[in-house]
Amino acid sequence: MSRKIPCEIIKDLMPLYADGLTSEATGQEIEAHLKECGECRRMYQRMKQEVEGEKEAVGSTEAEEIDYLKKVKRRNLQNVLLGAGAVFLAMALAVFMKLFIIGYPSDAYIITYTDINGSQVRVGGSFYNSASVFSRYKMVRKDDGTEEMVVYACLASPWNRNGTFNLEMGLPAEGMQMDIRGMTVKSNGEVVSRQANELFKAKNPYIGDASADGKLAGLVGISKSLGVFKNQLQTSEEPYGWTLNFEDSTSNSATFEEKMKAFSCMLIALTGNLGEVQWNYTVELEDGPVQRSGRMTEAECSEYVGAPVKSFADSPEGVQALLDLLEISDR
Repeated sequence: MSRKIPCEIIKDLMPLYADGLTSEATGQEIEAHLKECGECRRMYQRMKQEVEGEKEAVGSTEAEEIDYLKKVKRRNLQNVLLGAGAVFLAMALAVFMKLFIIGYPSDAYIITYTDINGSQVRVGGSFYNSASVFSRYKMVRKDDGTEEMVVYACLASPWNRNGTFNLEMGLPAEGMQMDIRGMTVKSNGEVVSRQANELFKAKNPYIGDASADGKLAGLVGISKSLGVFKNQLQTSEEPYGWTLNFEDSTSNSATFEEKMKAFSCMLIALTGNLGEVQWNYTVELEDGPVQRSGRMTEAECSEYVGAPVKSFADSPEGVQALLDLLEISDR
């Protein structure tokens, strides 16, 4: 004979049963009781509805939280993508501005003219490479106080295809000077060419320094004007000498001689212990090639230019004056 479980015990166990937390045996006893007891059965049905409602509420809350997290994740991804896109566009714009508008410092140009007109300096130039065009220029103060002209180039574009430039600027202030591609412009309007500045820096105290001799001859422009030659130095006794043996022949002996006299004066002026310059060359005449030679001493050079020739090497301005007297130019 079975023993009936009191309603009080069933009611105490009912929350656990409604949540599915009772054992199998206990659950069977409660189910049997609910079939016979209407009061407990109604209580269980109310409790079950409450539990299911709570589960639905919890599920709905969790779904809302999941939807919210998804939205946040999507929003964060959009922000990251927008930020990355903005950075990319900013970088692309910066590169575009640098290459096509602002430009970059460039040395790939030549100065075609320099003109001093009153207190104004006019400078023209042209770029070597057709892909580079003029963007702008600015004056930069160097450590020694000189103002250096810095030219900026940019890539050619539909709105800028100008590979030449013509600039106008004021003379430097009193006591100051301007550097234009190695050329010096002084406040009084005096101009020292790049060639004169480089020759002054290349002064050679000893004729026995073959490397320095070659650099000096190159800056003077002998090969460029008269052709290839080989050097022969005489350093055993004074007057120390420098002989240039030209390999190419010439058809105009008079022009060749005048140029070599001028070049000899420059070499003697800028080489401290050089006393004379000789040269050997071939001239093409109607009867055939003829070997000829020439010679200039320090004394002859001084007479040729009207002043002690070595005194011109005391300053870049002196070197420029000698270049002007001898009509020597690297252009």
